[in-house]
Amino acid sequence: MSARRPGIRGIVTLLASIAVAGGLVAPIGAGPAAAKSTVAWLCEPGVLDPCDLKNDRTDQLTDKRTPAAPVPDSAKKADCFYVYPTVTDQPSILADKKVVPTVQSIARFQAASFNDLCRVYAPVYRQMTLWGLSPSMVASWVGNRDLPNTAYGDVKQAWQKYLREDNNGRPVIFIGHSQGSMMLRKLIREEIDPKSELRKKMVGAFLMGGNVMTARGRTTGGDFRNIPICTRRAETGCVVAYSTALIGLPSLFGNSGLDALSSPMNLPTGPAFQVACTDPDRLSGDRTPAAATVPSRPYAASMIAFLMKVSTFPGDLPTSSSTWTTGRGRWNLNCEDHLGFRKLIAHSVIPQHFNELPLFDSHLVDLNLGIEKLHSIAEQQIAAYVG
Repeated sequence: MSARRPGIRGIVTLLASIAVAGGLVAPIGAGPAAAKSTVAWLCEPGVLDPCDLKNDRTDQLTDKRTPAAPVPDSAKKADCFYVYPTVTDQPSILADKKVVPTVQSIARFQAASFNDLCRVYAPVYRQMTLWGLSPSMVASWVGNRDLPNTAYGDVKQAWQKYLREDNNGRPVIFIGHSQGSMMLRKLIREEIDPKSELRKKMVGAFLMGGNVMTARGRTTGGDFRNIPICTRRAETGCVVAYSTALIGLPSLFGNSGLDALSSPMNLPTGPAFQVACTDPDRLSGDRTPAAATVPSRPYAASMIAFLMKVSTFPGDLPTSSSTWTTGRGRWNLNCEDHLGFRKLIAHSVIPQHFNELPLFDSHLVDLNLGIEKLHSIAEQQIAAYVG
C-alpha cells in the first residue's frame, strides 16, 4: 500500500460523513412506503413533455446560431430510456411519483438533447432524495436495502412495461446520470446482459457519473459479463461511461476500492475492479475542445438550481434567445488517473468557472460538458445499428 493511501481514504471518509450529516436532517422513516405502484412517465412519445425541446442553439464564444431542425417521431430509428439523477429535494427519504418542476428541469437539462435522435421514455421513480440518499446508503451498508430497492423497482417496472407495450422490436439507447446511472447499471446487469435477445436490442448506453465497473484491464468482467465498454467509433451494444473533473481530487467517483455507491445497489465494487472511463473524443471522432451546453430556460427553483448557480457557473447558467446555449468555456478531455481516481479530466483551453470542491467538482454537468460529442456518438451508433 502506498504511503498516501490512508490520506485518500480519510478524504473520502470525510466526504461521505459530510453527505451523511446533510442527509440526516430528515427522519429515517420518512418517505412513501414501498408498496406496489403503477408506472408514471416523465417523458413519453406523443405527449408534450420536458424532453420535447427544439434543437436550436447559440454559442456564446463564436456567436454562431444553429437553427432548429425538427425531427418527427416517425423518423427516429431508436428509443432512449432515460433515468434521471438525484434531484428531488422534498423533505423525505424517498421521493413520491409526482412530476415536480425540478424533475422536469433535469429532463430538459440532460435527456432533451437526444430528442432529435430517439423517442424518449423516462419513468418517474421514487428515488432516494437529496436529503435521503446518504441515510439510504447507511441503511444499505447495515443490511437494509429496501430504500434503494424501492427506487430500482420503479425503474424495472417501467422498463418491463415499455418492453411489453411500446418497444415493438425497436433498438434502445440507455441514458443515465448519478443515481440514474446506478439504477441502469443494475437494470442492464440483471435484465439485459444475461439475455441475448435483449442485448441485440441495445444500441448503446450512456452511464455518466455512476462508477461503471469492469475487471482490471478489460472491457467486461465487472458490472456486465457480455456487454463491453465502448472502445471505437460506431461500436454498438456497448457502454459509454465516465465522471468528469477539472482538478481530479479524490471524490465519490473514479476509485473502485473507495467506492461508497455500489454496495447499496448490490453492484460489483472493490479493488479487483476498475471504474470505466471511455474517451468521448475517440468514440465521436471529434477532437475539438469540448463546451458545456445547457437549456436557456432557467432551472426550477431547488437545491440543484442553487448548486448550479453558486458552484457550477459564476452567477446564472448561460442563456440566450435560442432553446440551448453553449457557454464560452472550452476544455480538452482526457481519461486520466489521479491518486488512484480514474476520471475524464477537463483541461481548460478557454476559461469558464466550474466548482472545484472535491465532493462535486463538475459532477452536475457530466452529461452537458461535451454533450455534442455524446450526441454524435449516439448518432453514429444508431446509423451503424440500422445500417
